[in-house]
Amino acid sequence: MSKKPSMQDIAKLLNVSKMTVSLALRNHPSIPEATRTLVEDKANELGYQRNQELSKYMAAMRRDRSESNKLPIAYITTGETPDTWKKSHTQVLYRKGAHEQADAYGYYLDEFWIDEPGMTAQRLSKILWSRGIHGVLVHPFNRRIDPELAACSLSLDWDQFSTVVMSDTLLRPVLNRVIHAHYESMMTTMNRLVELGYRRIGYCMSEQNDLVTNRRWHAAYLVYLQTHQVSGLAPIPSLVEPEIDQHLLKKWLDKHRIDAFVSASPNILNTVQPLGLKLGQDIAYADLDLDMQSPSHAGISGIDQNSLHFGHAAVDLVINGILKNEHGLPQNPMTMQIEGAWCDRGTTPSKK
Repeated sequence: MSKKPSMQDIAKLLNVSKMTVSLALRNHPSIPEATRTLVEDKANELGYQRNQELSKYMAAMRRDRSESNKLPIAYITTGETPDTWKKSHTQVLYRKGAHEQADAYGYYLDEFWIDEPGMTAQRLSKILWSRGIHGVLVHPFNRRIDPELAACSLSLDWDQFSTVVMSDTLLRPVLNRVIHAHYESMMTTMNRLVELGYRRIGYCMSEQNDLVTNRRWHAAYLVYLQTHQVSGLAPIPSLVEPEIDQHLLKKWLDKHRIDAFVSASPNILNTVQPLGLKLGQDIAYADLDLDMQSPSHAGISGIDQNSLHFGHAAVDLVINGILKNEHGLPQNPMTMQIEGAWCDRGTTPSKK
């Protein structure tokens, strides 16, 4: 008997995430209508059948929990202020997606700022337990990260909770986590730039961004240069510094005669402007973390990280742990990667 088709099979065939398939099959408004139709057509083609009993159970759970009896999931943030996360468009979407998904399943996010004066991990553990909270979602750490990663630990009473970490900026203890597929995004970007005819491609990143991504973007860039036999592809030295100003950037671009560069910083556009360079005309540029809602990123090519789905996936993992009564440090920690999507726009014209 042949194996029954799964959501993962549909996702693989359509080159989308399993989360996208799940949301599309539930007609979730965050998924474009064209994508929903594509997923439904492929599901019908494969003969995919949803687990009706599970679907009924989850639908009933969502329906029966009114605002007054929704269950809490702790949402832990860090930073100099309670809303430090607002400085990052990616983190804004993580949080929005998490709130959406929690609400869809009859939960709500109870937010706690761990860097609040007087707050300790021990005190927070007691607060969570006294409120009957069994699920914990840890927002990406917004503490300044040093090369030794000394600040990236948290000591809650983990045995009491089902916990998921968003990103891998929290290194200790090792918990189930959701991360962006940084390595795959860089490989996708390099493949596309080479396909468009670029051969002198540079990697430019602040040291902080390089660290918080566990250097996966950087690693993929270096591996690509070493393993892809592309005629004329130049081994451009990476530019990774604590701060990248216009003088440092210009020196690097000129010295290595770069025809396209890759970065991920809202400040990089402001750094390029005083140099008199027009992105897409004088030099190509791809951003690894596009802000699809920002006018400043309009016309910029690069990777849409699907950050809203990232938040959805994180909540799904927490709820799964709660329902299975999986508390404490996992014996075999799981990491889920959310893939991004390449967006061909104005700053990477074809050279062919």
